[in-house]
Amino acid sequence: MVGKKILNYQVISLLGEGGMGSVYKAFDIQLQRYVAIKIIHPKLLKDPIAIERFRVEAINQAKLNHPNIVTVYGFIETREATGFVMEYVDGSTISQLIETYGRLDLIYSLRVIQQVLIAIEYAHNLGFVHRDLKPSNIIIDTNGIVKIMDFGISKSLKENHNLTRVGFNVGTIHYMSPEQIKGLELSPRTDLYSIGITLFEMLSGTPPFNFKSDYEIYEAHLKMIPKKLSLSLQEIPEEVDELILSALNKSTKKNFLTAYEFRTSIEHLIFNLPLLVGKPSANNVQNQRNLKHKNRSSNFIIGFVVLLTLLIVGAAYFLVDKFILRERLSSLSEDRTKINYLNSDTFFPEPWEELDNITTSNISGITNLNSYLFLLGSGSSIYYSSDNGKNWIKVNVNKDIDFNDIEVLNENLLAVGTGGNLILISSTGRIIQFQKVTEENLFSISIKNHIYLCGSNGVILKSDKHRLNFQKIKAPTSSTLYDICEIDDNTFLTTGWDGTIYKSNDNGINFNRIKLSNNYLKRLYFINEFLGFTGGFEGNLFRTSDGGDSWNKINLDTKATINDIIFVNQKTGFIVTSEGDLFVSDNSGSDWLIAKKGFNNSLNKILVLNNGTIILVGNNGTILKNKI
Repeated sequence: MVGKKILNYQVISLLGEGGMGSVYKAFDIQLQRYVAIKIIHPKLLKDPIAIERFRVEAINQAKLNHPNIVTVYGFIETREATGFVMEYVDGSTISQLIETYGRLDLIYSLRVIQQVLIAIEYAHNLGFVHRDLKPSNIIIDTNGIVKIMDFGISKSLKENHNLTRVGFNVGTIHYMSPEQIKGLELSPRTDLYSIGITLFEMLSGTPPFNFKSDYEIYEAHLKMIPKKLSLSLQEIPEEVDELILSALNKSTKKNFLTAYEFRTSIEHLIFNLPLLVGKPSANNVQNQRNLKHKNRSSNFIIGFVVLLTLLIVGAAYFLVDKFILRERLSSLSEDRTKINYLNSDTFFPEPWEELDNITTSNISGITNLNSYLFLLGSGSSIYYSSDNGKNWIKVNVNKDIDFNDIEVLNENLLAVGTGGNLILISSTGRIIQFQKVTEENLFSISIKNHIYLCGSNGVILKSDKHRLNFQKIKAPTSSTLYDICEIDDNTFLTTGWDGTIYKSNDNGINFNRIKLSNNYLKRLYFINEFLGFTGGFEGNLFRTSDGGDSWNKINLDTKATINDIIFVNQKTGFIVTSEGDLFVSDNSGSDWLIAKKGFNNSLNKILVLNNGTIILVGNNGTILKNKI
């Protein structure tokens, strides 16, 4: 087949072979792009069930239009071959990575599985179960984007036809769920089980039930739970064991019910990982106790020798200790903000890349959804990019709006701006809905359990996440509110022009007022329900560790306005200012070091991607990019 021309496709090389067919890399002569063509094995052409299953694979995968699922372009039938054409992904499968490296990094593995679950959540919402998720069906391209392949045995939960032969279990044995083995009705939990197995293999290098015979593997899937990775791998915290077990429990009542639950648990784990890695587990503590008991006799002898040595040098040490202690106390009494406990080169060893100006407008917001970047700003500016910012496409708004904020909402994007205007945009840049929800200018969005908006004249609006039906909350002030942040189902905070934090614990019926500054506060950010920050005019920065009931002022070496604050985990955070300065903290915001001073324009927003790319946007179309 290699070297042949099929219709307008020149076959270049063989990519792989499977039970149903072979996959070839080809070049589309008409559209001048590389594609992959899956061609059914000639021996199966006389098997009507095999041919129908092959057609179903193409049809099912073509129905799934998602950045994390390989796209199907079309079906081909000629004398030479029957197959379908799909997106060519230049990258490596998880199985290839495991074969190369043995085991994969924890945070990398979690990020990959996070993307897998985003795609599977989408497929499940459309009624499809993959039924054969495994490392060889998941490929990561050269930009770090995960793509799921091979929906050949996927099943639509909305259709009744069954292409599975009697007595034939669909799936690959090491990754089969108990219900697949038993031949029971499948559900989305089938895929979640296989994803749990895949995550285990990424972290350990082998599947959890890696026995010699098929029977032993079947029995293990039905009766056994996987060993705890934290027992043998020191860098794996016990919380990872709990995550995997929540996908692989034999009792489905204890398992994740949806891909969304699995994904949010991973995101929570990633967020808290800096606090978990290195934390002594119960198993490690017990092992240490056993080791201490075992070596107690030898330690006694060694200890006696050490003690004798210390007595000999102790007198000499005491003579210099006073000087050493005095110098240490002097060092600790210094202002901590002057101590360069961080090195900015650690965060940004490479020079900053300034992307070509796509607009002269002031850019006030940036976010990402799947593999797309979106930014917006003044002059009705909304742009999106599907290639990490190399090229941008403008969204035609046809209204005079200065946009101020953008957030992800249910696989779409919600943006707000002047004149009380709200716009809902699809993940591919298509305008879904325009809505005018107030006469006031809107400055900020918070989306968690609900949607909150705030703006001029103290306006606060609230809506359900699944239906844009905004209700006005009685304002605690008539001053402009610049930012709003939801903490939990009942609690949110807002702040603005009068330098006051307004906190409600009852969905906006009552507010507590905490006056922090005589100048305006522009940004609110919470790492979790307790630890949060607010900042604004003249570098005023405040930190809370009790959910916003009390605040402490943090020294920041600037008189510029703080425009944005974000944290990528519990420890590491970034701040940008109106003078184009970038600050970084590596101790949960207690201290801040200037990482880059004086970019040419005001910096307004920060975005950090899963692959460690950091993007700063600002006035006059400024877009800056680097790697952490």
